[in-house]
Amino acid sequence: MEIPKEEKRKLKTFQLDTKGAFIYYLYQLICRCYKLLKKQDRYLNELRVYIEDVQRKNMLKQTSAIDIPYDDYSDFLALQGHIETHLLNVIGDLQDSSLSYYKFRELIKKKKKKKTLSFEMREIEDDILKILVGINRARNFQNHEPESLITAEAKMIDEKQLLPVEYNPIEIINYETCTLELLADLYNSYKHTYDGANKVFKSMMLDYEFLLGTKVEIVDVISANSKGMSHLETIKLASDIQR
Repeated sequence: MEIPKEEKRKLKTFQLDTKGAFIYYLYQLICRCYKLLKKQDRYLNELRVYIEDVQRKNMLKQTSAIDIPYDDYSDFLALQGHIETHLLNVIGDLQDSSLSYYKFRELIKKKKKKKTLSFEMREIEDDILKILVGINRARNFQNHEPESLITAEAKMIDEKQLLPVEYNPIEIINYETCTLELLADLYNSYKHTYDGANKVFKSMMLDYEFLLGTKVEIVDVISANSKGMSHLETIKLASDIQR
């Protein structure tokens, strides 16, 4: 589908200018966030069971003295990191063309301040706002490669906490094992984000129920059809719009 440039420009952002538009936008956020939280909950349980199983087999050792295959750590990192990245984006991204709850709430705040909000909306709780700020910071740090990563390393080399870099040959460090302590720290980090995201999701639901004026139920429905290539058409169109 060929889209004219002017239409592409308009389609890059969703116009939040009516109550119906806010409801539709929030509906999309809830659907996405619900699926992500459900997946992350499953992966967190799998990681917790793995850690507990290793601990049972090494009851007399501290987690810092227990080695596990580094590939296992990498697999958990890749699997849960992928979900967390999407969670951070759908909750905490403040870019103009981004779909996120923080952006949704910031726009409501601005419209309330300017007295241009055409409908009533409940106030967001202070603790939820703090979580949104924290998720936005985590999102901004994790979704790009900050130069502070190498300035921190250079500082530690200067302070003799790390060995100096050898420029030739270039040595790429690989690991066969890592400590269970490192994996447990990974679990705690993902669990912290998950818990915060879960609280934010409940806030989304409160907003949605407020706008609809009724209690809302979420129902998991199993499709009678397999998911096929036709489901990629929306993604392809969205990608084309962003060019």
